[in-house]
Amino acid sequence: MRCREKEPFAVELDKLRNLYEKGLFKSEFYSAKVDRIEAFRDYESFCNIPFTYKDELRVTSAMERSTTKLEDVYGVFSSSGTTGKKTYYIYSKKDKAVHECFVREYLGKLGVCEKDIGGIMAPIDTGVMAHTMMWEFTTMGAGYVNCPEPSPSNMAELIRTVPVSVVATRPNIASAPMYTPDLVSEFRTSHVRMLILGGGFMSRSRRELIESIWNAECFNLFGMSEMFGPIAAECRQRDGLHFFDDYLMIELVDPDTSEPVQPGKPGVAVYTTLWEKGFPLLRYWTDDYIAIDQTECPCGSKLPRIRHLGRLGDCYKRDGHMVFAEPVEEVLFSHGLLGEYRILDFGDTVKVQTELFGEQSDAGEALAELKCLFDLKSLTLEIVDQNTIERSANGKRFIYAG
Repeated sequence: MRCREKEPFAVELDKLRNLYEKGLFKSEFYSAKVDRIEAFRDYESFCNIPFTYKDELRVTSAMERSTTKLEDVYGVFSSSGTTGKKTYYIYSKKDKAVHECFVREYLGKLGVCEKDIGGIMAPIDTGVMAHTMMWEFTTMGAGYVNCPEPSPSNMAELIRTVPVSVVATRPNIASAPMYTPDLVSEFRTSHVRMLILGGGFMSRSRRELIESIWNAECFNLFGMSEMFGPIAAECRQRDGLHFFDDYLMIELVDPDTSEPVQPGKPGVAVYTTLWEKGFPLLRYWTDDYIAIDQTECPCGSKLPRIRHLGRLGDCYKRDGHMVFAEPVEEVLFSHGLLGEYRILDFGDTVKVQTELFGEQSDAGEALAELKCLFDLKSLTLEIVDQNTIERSANGKRFIYAG
């Protein structure tokens, strides 16, 4: 872990002053937020810069948010639009170089190499995810093949036809073959040795399920379209996701007060990028509720780790008590309730619905654990038929039904 000065974010603020002097924040979008270098003098001054929100990005163009010269543009890509209007981002050639730095660190340590063929199981509407997966494999010298409609049958056909050794996709797509048991033997006997998963959380039990289906190791990545895809990844310890603090400043703030949380406490992630990015992020408020671990990982990496707890827009909150989807999934899956599920929030009570799939274990034990998790005696667990619950592309599990 690198040595930090006593002043919070002193190293990062020095980089931001340099970027400001280079004109990075002179775009039409940012000039109204920060108009003097003194805003980066110290962290107290920096906190006076207004947060940047996703809704602001949706009503502005990619060119308004960038000072990148056309000859330095690597590409323009859009978000998937699953949570609203599609948003376009400029990626510069410098972004591509930084992305490659990330990928070599993350995937290199996992053993992805030129002998691999990557199978990209990204839905056709996920432009950034699909493209960055391509970049990841080509950065490592590996080949790749796309599966833009990754149904279990399409994935089975692909791995049957092409010797795919590393799969990149979402956790819910990787676990979908469990709904077609007659295909599982093909997944278990394929060339696939590793899955690199992003675009959604992964509980311990879902990881075990995926590894059982594919007979392969499973690692998690965390990314965002506004960045260029992956910004953090698991090592072989699989205990948090490492991120490059040389390139990324992460503030953790209280979701209610917007004030910085105490060191070691979780909070809402506010991202600021620290290089000449095509679209720089400056105090970008996200829905991500995370904690940061600065201790050295047993893997030997000195990079800090993100522990992603959930998203504020997809959780249950009452009297300061928050419950995210991952621990709910862990309870259900650990008791053999492997079907699609959702949580209906009625205000004073909660109903957890899960589809009946496979051999049901003791739902009573699951219900008892869920009541404890939510701290609600009135919570109910309802088993419904398969295909009752819509499979959401963005994985949203909590539905306010009150």
